[in-house]
Order: sequence, then C-alpha cells, then structure tokens
Amino acid sequence: MLPPGRIDGDGGGHIHVPVRGATPPSIQTVFSVDGSRSHRWQAELLAHSHRKVRQPGSLTRLWSGPERPTAFAGETFWAEPYAPHPVSGDDYAPYNKPAAIQEWLGGVCPPEETVLVVDPDCVFLTPVVDTVERGRPAAQLYSYLDPADDPGAELAARHCRHPSPQGVGVPYLIHRDDLAALAPLWLAKTEAIRGDRRSRELAGWVAEMWGYAFAAAELGLVHEARELCVVQTEDQTEAPIIHYCQNPDDGADRWRWDKWGYRPWEPVPPPPDGTPRALVALVGLLNEWATTQARCLER
Repeated sequence: MLPPGRIDGDGGGHIHVPVRGATPPSIQTVFSVDGSRSHRWQAELLAHSHRKVRQPGSLTRLWSGPERPTAFAGETFWAEPYAPHPVSGDDYAPYNKPAAIQEWLGGVCPPEETVLVVDPDCVFLTPVVDTVERGRPAAQLYSYLDPADDPGAELAARHCRHPSPQGVGVPYLIHRDDLAALAPLWLAKTEAIRGDRRSRELAGWVAEMWGYAFAAAELGLVHEARELCVVQTEDQTEAPIIHYCQNPDDGADRWRWDKWGYRPWEPVPPPPDGTPRALVALVGLLNEWATTQARCLER
C-alpha cells in the first residue's frame, strides 16, 4: 500500500525542489529519515550546511514516514516505511535506511555516479569533493565495529560468509551501481541479525551497520578508510563532516549539548572555553541556522 497522499506521476514519488545556484552535479548526498520531529530539524540543519559549504551535487532526503513529506531545501523521495518491519513487526527504525535506498535506486537513477550516504545527524564543515570508482568505495572506520573482536567476531561468524569484513560506517562514499547492488543484501543481513535472538542482543542498535559491513564484504567491496567525519566530542575540525551521534554523558560537571535534549529550531547558548572544537563548530552552525529560521518566521 502506498503512503497516504503519495505523489504519483512524478518519478514514483520523487519530489524535485530546485536548489538555486547549485554547482554542477558531481556527488549525490543522500540520507534517510522517518518523518519524526527530530529527523525534521536534523534534515533542515544538514541542508543548511550542505548549501553553506556549496557541496557539489544534489541533496536527497529519503522520507520513510506515513505522512506527506514536509518542505525541504533539496530533493525528497517518499519511500514505503519499513519500520516496524512489515512481516515480523520488529520496531527497528534503521531498517528504513537500506529499504529506502533500495526503493530509491530501483526507481531513480541519480545523475551523479558517486553517492555520499550520511545520517540526518550530520553536518558539513567543508565540501566532500573526492569521487569514487565502481568497486572502490570509501568510508569511515569505527572502533566499535571491530570484526576481529567481540561482538563483531561472533556476529561475523553467524552472518558473514567472507572472512574479513570491514568495520565501516557513515559517511559512505560509493558508486551508485555498487550501492544499488548492495542495498538488498544490506537489508537482508540486517533482517537476519535482528531476527536472531543472540545476534540481536550482540549488535544492539548498530545491527544495520553490521548488515552493511557484511553485505559489502560478501559483494567483494573493499573500502578505503578515510577520515570523513568527527563526532561532536572531539577536539578537532579537520574532517569535512561532523556526525553528532554521541551522547557525552561522562559524568563531568561541564557544559554539554546533544541532539536528544535540544529544543528544535531554537538557538543554543555559546559554549564556554574548553569545549571540544567540533562541538563549538556544530553549535555555531546550529545557531546560524536557528537564527535564519527565526527571521523567516518574522516575515
């Protein structure tokens, strides 16, 4: 069943919103949202940063929500929601990412050959300009996705036929043909991990990330490790992207900010001296965007 009010006759639900002054296409940036309030403001902040750094290429939001998509300064593809799981009922939101990518690339061929897959809780500090060739993706390495150590070793033994998967995560830089081939297996691996009680316990929330790693390995995709992002708790801003996925709950009595406690569309007090540089940059960008939103409401 199609989502209520889905737009037909426009690329199967592909909503085009022109971005004025965009540079010639080179890299397609894509991310998945579920239509929640938190994903809405994150998507808007991501679009603001994409526009500010003049990231070359299109920005596409994969909307897996039941309601009609909200306005967005980019392109939107309305995908069939995949969480809760349509068969098992498993209420695991990350199913939406590989499912929406599979549906998107099954009906749309983006003009850019290189696809940059990010999460909504990402912002650009500088543009990503390096493209990749077919069969040669690049990605960020994550220490907690170590396939040689538990729980990764046990998960790999249960769900990966390749002996050496890589512990990679977003941002992914990948050729659109490789992504199209990978997405169905990515989803299937995620379903298998979540469907096995022991594996589900081992993987926790990052089952979908393990699903990607195992699918890529079985397809023979070896990623070049690149420093594509930092998290907001790091005292550096050299990477092109901040992924503000961390919850800085270290018990210290100091100023902090995280996406879970943020009041959407509102400015944040400037961080004090000693705040990690990545967080300072993130808050500066967020306040710049929030101020813009307030001015729009005043008009």
